[in-house]
Amino acid sequence: MAEYQNTARDAAPAVVVVGRQFTVPYAINLTLTDTSRLFSTNDLYKVKDTNGDLVLKVNGFFLSTRCLLLDAAGAPLLTMKPKAFSRHETWNVFRGDSTSPNDLLFKVRASKIFQRKNNFDVVLATNTREGAPCDFKIISRSKTCTICIGETDEIIAQMNRKTVVFASEKLEITVNPNQDFAFIVSLIVILEQIEISRTAV
Repeated sequence: MAEYQNTARDAAPAVVVVGRQFTVPYAINLTLTDTSRLFSTNDLYKVKDTNGDLVLKVNGFFLSTRCLLLDAAGAPLLTMKPKAFSRHETWNVFRGDSTSPNDLLFKVRASKIFQRKNNFDVVLATNTREGAPCDFKIISRSKTCTICIGETDEIIAQMNRKTVVFASEKLEITVNPNQDFAFIVSLIVILEQIEISRTAV
């Protein structure tokens, strides 16, 4: 369940989805690197801070689209899994290494079945009211991504894609103060996996 806290005036409220240990009282810059070609098919991404220290990593599974978000020590935080035969490109995200409906935390889905822009809605598992607005909005473009609270313009994180010579692309992620950076990283990973699935068709 997400926790909301009031912050300074004109700042987006703090949001905790994965865990309070993944929030800091200042903006944090992270770099997500695709490592699937460098190491093994099971090792998909690594996330480092500005000091170069590993803070999160993402593993995949052979012949499966399921992804596992791990902390730096290798403990499972989230399981990200696409919903089969979904017209909205829906991904379900569960706590830990579970895929049980009881451990569902949130869903990520395309805002519209047919859309000219790459927008996605994030709906928390606790948001069960019919017709209720999404809890977060992802506005994705070819080289940038912005994550906002609900249908507002309250930005909690942004991503910029950087091309590195002789290396995989790096995604530079800025997470605003008091926001759950593990949650933000999981959203960016899902967007990357959606793009990969589209190009594979």
